Amino acid sequence: MRCLPTLTIDSDKPYWVSKKSFFEQFDQSDFYCRESKDVVAAYLTDWFEMSLDKIPRFNLPAVQYIGGKTQFISGRHRMAVLLPYMDELPIAFASLNHPSDEFLRRLILRPLDLNEPIELPDLPIKDCLP
Repeated sequence: MRCLPTLTIDSDKPYWVSKKSFFEQFDQSDFYCRESKDVVAAYLTDWFEMSLDKIPRFNLPAVQYIGGKTQFISGRHRMAVLLPYMDELPIAFASLNHPSDEFLRRLILRPLDLNEPIELPDLPIKDCLP
């Protein structure tokens, strides 16, 4: 599915993070704390906005960096849906608690351009999930 990425808060910083870095550098206990491990392979309509140009806009999962660890602000479920299908994952870091330079050096990050469409896995979009 071709869509444009969007931020929940305009000051957040969008990146692509490798799946390997996600598993090695992100706090997995925070990620799995809300049973994010087993999810239905589908998107929720709330994760998208439609624009006048009819291109869906996907709200990126957002994390913050506190006390030397990542912590999801929103988007655990979105990340869990994308994780099995993508080698690089779209994510936004909260600018309020932006990661330290030392942490960023450990990550395999590349900037994500909000004006460039991204390809998400072709999965159904549902109003609610069981």
